[in-house]
Amino acid sequence: MKKILIDGRFIGVGDSIGRVVFGILDYLLAIDDQHQYSLLIRPAGVSQVKERGFWNNPKLTVEVLDIAHYSLLEQTKLLVWLNKKPFDLVYFTQFNHPIMYRRPYIIIIHDLTTFGYFHLENPLKVAVFKKVMKSAVHDSKKIITISKTTKKELLEFYKVDGDKIEVIYPGIDDNYLRMAKLDVADRIKLGNKFKKHYQIEADYLLYTGMWKRHKNLLRLLFAVKQISQQSAISSQQKNTASSKLLVANFQLVLVGKIDKSQPDIIEKIESINDHNIEKAKSTDAVFVAGFVPEEFLPSAYAGAMAYVTPSLNEGFGLPPLEAMACGAPVIAGKISATPEVLGNAAVYFDPYDDNDIAEKISKVTSDLSLRISMRKKGFERIKLYSWQENAKKNLEVINKVIGK
Repeated sequence: MKKILIDGRFIGVGDSIGRVVFGILDYLLAIDDQHQYSLLIRPAGVSQVKERGFWNNPKLTVEVLDIAHYSLLEQTKLLVWLNKKPFDLVYFTQFNHPIMYRRPYIIIIHDLTTFGYFHLENPLKVAVFKKVMKSAVHDSKKIITISKTTKKELLEFYKVDGDKIEVIYPGIDDNYLRMAKLDVADRIKLGNKFKKHYQIEADYLLYTGMWKRHKNLLRLLFAVKQISQQSAISSQQKNTASSKLLVANFQLVLVGKIDKSQPDIIEKIESINDHNIEKAKSTDAVFVAGFVPEEFLPSAYAGAMAYVTPSLNEGFGLPPLEAMACGAPVIAGKISATPEVLGNAAVYFDPYDDNDIAEKISKVTSDLSLRISMRKKGFERIKLYSWQENAKKNLEVINKVIGK
């Protein structure tokens, strides 16, 4: 029986990768009785591991070590700790790893987003990133990417055998897949819970996630402002009253922590709403909901008129699929891995073109029959992404590496 360590240090501190770790682990433990698994987490992840039922799982040993990703301790203290342990294989769920570690390991590379933003980073940080990524690509026994797009980018950046890279799509959590089986009335009730909690009365367009530059939120805000202005002009021409509080016939709701390191975005939101971002009102044209607990997200998706993802770079992108599972039509940037993942179930725009973003949003939000058609396509699309299938493919990779 081989001993395998799964690096889960993102649990509790990195939402998306933490969820991927849980997805892999859930089904890997269910189908594999041949290996002995351990999970490495930081103290911040203990509560989530307990909530998910892994803490006392007889098929799993949980190790707690407070070593952050992207840190010096990752290259020193973690290296020493790993060398003292009798693991036959380490599964790093992000490219971060001790570059001097010489025992067998596999690694997930989610995307190469950072490569496009080196000009914004400290030169020392860039140098360290390149060294760690180069080691991940060349020293690992196998590389797992979560899309064909990321695999293609890796092959363009590095001289590496394509056979070393396995594409394994993430799955969609059962909590979201269950939403797809609800009837229309129940989904409406679910969505109304979110609207009632936040006192939202209008239809809304939803965005969830970080405010990082590659998420392209600023262009989305410019597009929303443009729609608002056009709507106001149209209303004046029709001699009807227009509300300053609403963007056309919908609001934009932003779910996610306010990022003080993005002053341009904050300034734009305050300009549209005409008040300080800290004084958010449910009637704001751009309503900043802030952090929303994971268990409440299905309700946010279900209540949305549509979900929008303007990102400039994605290795995969689970939120749009989760939105589809909850019945929300998806409007997305036609770039990176997004079209590969969403297929014909989304309406696409050029994420570099404010006018095109505004046009596609207006098209979807003003056409009920189109949204109904998109909803049906979304329910079909999500069937392609299964954690059970993900676990089977991960186990195949593990067995190849350890020589089973």
